Amino acid sequence: MTWRVEPLLEGTTYSSSSTLLVNARHRVVVDTSLSLLEGDLVAALHARGLEPSDIDIVVNTHLHLDHCLNNALFPRATVYLSRSEWHWTRAFYAAIFESTAPETTAPEFYPELPLHHLATRTIRNAARMARFFWDPTRVGAEERFAWLETTNLPAGLEVVATPGHTPHHISLRVPDAGVIIAGDAVLDQNLHKRVRTMVPFSREAAAGTRDALMRAGLRIIPGHGPGFTP
Repeated sequence: MTWRVEPLLEGTTYSSSSTLLVNARHRVVVDTSLSLLEGDLVAALHARGLEPSDIDIVVNTHLHLDHCLNNALFPRATVYLSRSEWHWTRAFYAAIFESTAPETTAPEFYPELPLHHLATRTIRNAARMARFFWDPTRVGAEERFAWLETTNLPAGLEVVATPGHTPHHISLRVPDAGVIIAGDAVLDQNLHKRVRTMVPFSREAAAGTRDALMRAGLRIIPGHGPGFTP
């Protein structure tokens, strides 16, 4: 039942990594990338002799657009995600989509947003892009969801709370392989790499989480770059 870990898509400055975990019983995909990369994700599976229907579990580290919008590509998969993250994300998108001034609405969900001194135009453009891409049906039907707060993943896969990037972000530790799939708890090996993603929910929490993962003694698969060993 030892797990094997393989990158499917390497994270870029604008879209997330997607990672395949395989053992004798399960085939798992962690984060499913941006909807624009559906073809690339299918091609990566085909290169490994797999079809989307072979995947029985999907895990989302969080629900930003570039991490979850190909979930529905996997017709047999149970989607494991945080219930708190799901409700927080749905409320956030609903609020900014209904608002004519998302720059005043977004801080209700990202309280540190004003500290980043973003131009109003930048925030409005981000809201428009989110409206264009966000489609809850691509995250999956709720009857196929398994909440990480109350449901265990298969043995050998350990959920780690890694808040900061979002308030309910999780990472996935695979002790057999000596790997942690960090999602955006670690954006890239280079702390200063510019990534097109949301500002952190909490800079202090995000920094503490990143530091803890970098000291964990495991190989890290970050959200937006190649895997590395600190």
